[in-house]
Amino acid sequence: MIIAEVKSSSKCKGEYSVFLTFPYNVNIINILRDLTNRYWHPEEKIWELSIKSFKQFLEKLDVDDIKIIDNENILAKENETKIIDTIPEDYQFKTTPFEHQLVGIKYGLEHSNFLLNDEQGLGKTMQVINIACIKKELHNYQHCLIVCGVNGLKWNWKAEVEKHSKESAYILGTRIKKNKSSIGSVQDRLEDLKNIDYLPYFIITNIETLRNDEVIKELKLLCKENKLNIIAIDEIHKCKSPTSIQGKAILKLQADNMIAMTGTPLMNSPLDLYVPLKWIGEEEHNFYQFKNHYCVMGGYGGYEITGYKNLEQLSNELKSCSLRRLKNEVLDLPEKIYTTEFVEMTPKQNKIYKEVKMEIKENIDMIKSAVNPLTEMIRLRQATGYTGILSSTIQESAKLDRLEELVDEIVESGNKAIVFSNWTSMTNPIYQRLKRYNPAYITGETKNRVEEQDKFMLDDDCKIIIGTTGAMGTGLTLTAASYVIFFDEPWNRANREQAEDRAHRIGTKENVNIIFLICKDTIDERIHQIVEDKGAMADMLIDGKITKQDKEELVDFLLS
Repeated sequence: MIIAEVKSSSKCKGEYSVFLTFPYNVNIINILRDLTNRYWHPEEKIWELSIKSFKQFLEKLDVDDIKIIDNENILAKENETKIIDTIPEDYQFKTTPFEHQLVGIKYGLEHSNFLLNDEQGLGKTMQVINIACIKKELHNYQHCLIVCGVNGLKWNWKAEVEKHSKESAYILGTRIKKNKSSIGSVQDRLEDLKNIDYLPYFIITNIETLRNDEVIKELKLLCKENKLNIIAIDEIHKCKSPTSIQGKAILKLQADNMIAMTGTPLMNSPLDLYVPLKWIGEEEHNFYQFKNHYCVMGGYGGYEITGYKNLEQLSNELKSCSLRRLKNEVLDLPEKIYTTEFVEMTPKQNKIYKEVKMEIKENIDMIKSAVNPLTEMIRLRQATGYTGILSSTIQESAKLDRLEELVDEIVESGNKAIVFSNWTSMTNPIYQRLKRYNPAYITGETKNRVEEQDKFMLDDDCKIIIGTTGAMGTGLTLTAASYVIFFDEPWNRANREQAEDRAHRIGTKENVNIIFLICKDTIDERIHQIVEDKGAMADMLIDGKITKQDKEELVDFLLS
């Protein structure tokens, strides 16, 4: 007979554990060894299991001869019907969710802590925003903190909050100088947290902010005081090391609800799962125990990882606390899914940008009188792309850095991508950065475009095709791509849509994710606004049919 007694925990995390004693039985021992949260006490010759592991033990046990001693009815209390949140009948979505997004929102309401692992392009932000808004409505939550694993994503989140909800969003450290907003120091962000009562519901920051001990201390206090109720970490795979400063910081934060987000598969390395699983409370072991349970150690001194084990167990643990859908599983018809990726220029890059902008302003009258003033601003746009075009000493690019990260993620998930730029001078450095993916390449100098097209479409080793919008934006079929990245945006909507449709046309079998890389507070942002909101005016400018007054207004807007 197995004796199972519920009493105060000794080694397992939590207030109570279940302690098992039984005559030696190899089958029972094998079941126990397959569980994660269990300990063997050799002196007492007794097994200790967490409450969760004990439930898993009962499910796998093939005998009925078990006596459970539970004097305080702990197990009964654990099994009481849990009250879960549901979408209120009068709740109004600002943007209509797809069916899979609705499923994701319901899942998030039913689980306090979970991983949202939907593939890129399925609208994870929309789901999290609505989960947070419904939680606020149901429980009078005070604030939701969004932590961005990629710095530039904080601008995307602010825009997405305003797009998908009636709430406002604030980026920690925002300061207004000369009618322009900028993100201040870590001390500015800390000051904002200490005045959180005056901030909107959604608060956004980047993962680097968590490196500051005072920030972590303040966040923990706000959670304890119920002023910070939800924490969502986007691109959590960027913080997968539990020994890094920000990895350690994440594990110190605990709120009423915690959502870890990533579109990148985490099972490529089991160790990548430790931080997200530990953070949401699913993993009770320390990192050393976790590594030894799932990794085969060998090599010199036995310190090298030579393989993995118990992966089915880890997969089951992940499935129990996460939601992952693929585009081809949840969307019937191919869609165009648009994403704007904001990046911040490096200080040296920003210096060159300001120098070019100053030069343009000194010649503003000549530019306004030009037939097409946009062509007079090419150098300003190139400064946001790669300073090496304009400088022999400074060769930096925040966009190239982010592009490389995006392509790594896209290829890792088994997809292909098209990368567009307006200029050959820009496609050259892009090609050098992505050379390892055997890219096809099309510019005005390419003699055989069809050959490059076929390389991209038919060669499995060719993951990327790079080209200029003028040479690659028309007349080609590139439906092997599920991603289209505009390193710099075409001047007008018609050219942009033509380029997009190289991937989104007859033969497209899955959604096409269209990404715009934009340097924050630069002409990139203004061009994007013109194409999106003043497309007709941009088209007239290209065609030379715009009035003098509108032209001057447009130039002033571009340089504002």
